[in-house]
Amino acid sequence: MTEQKTKKVLASEIMNKNVVSVSPNTPVLEAAKIISDRNLDGIPVVDESGQLIGILTEYDLITKTSPINIDFIKQILSDIKSKNDGKTENLSELTVKEVMNPEPLTLKGDATYEEVIQTFKDHHRVNPIPIIDDQNKVIGVISRYDVLRPLNILSHSIKK
Repeated sequence: MTEQKTKKVLASEIMNKNVVSVSPNTPVLEAAKIISDRNLDGIPVVDESGQLIGILTEYDLITKTSPINIDFIKQILSDIKSKNDGKTENLSELTVKEVMNPEPLTLKGDATYEEVIQTFKDHHRVNPIPIIDDQNKVIGVISRYDVLRPLNILSHSIKK
């Protein structure tokens, strides 16, 4: 019987390297538009030096107890329809730092595929996961969708 060797797939091989990020002072409406327009689950928040300081996800935008929640948005839409848009100033003044998760779950580029899977299993609400280097700079992001892509890599990396 021949022993099969499987190459370990690393986070750095499956992560999305085309990272879109925002600063903490980015208006929430602008960040929400980026997330929506690019069909992202979330975006890293970085400081001036490019270091990760948080993450803003769809989940954060929907569930935070700040003024930006579904009922508030419905009320604003109703107000706009009745030409009373006084609340839109409050919403437009919100910045990412007021809504972001300041303690994002992260992984390093050398995390294995199995570690990535386990992290998603252990943290159901987390998506995406920023991948950082030793200087806490974002080098990529992994979403649940990205986890499916290695199935093709794994099928080609089994040595016979």
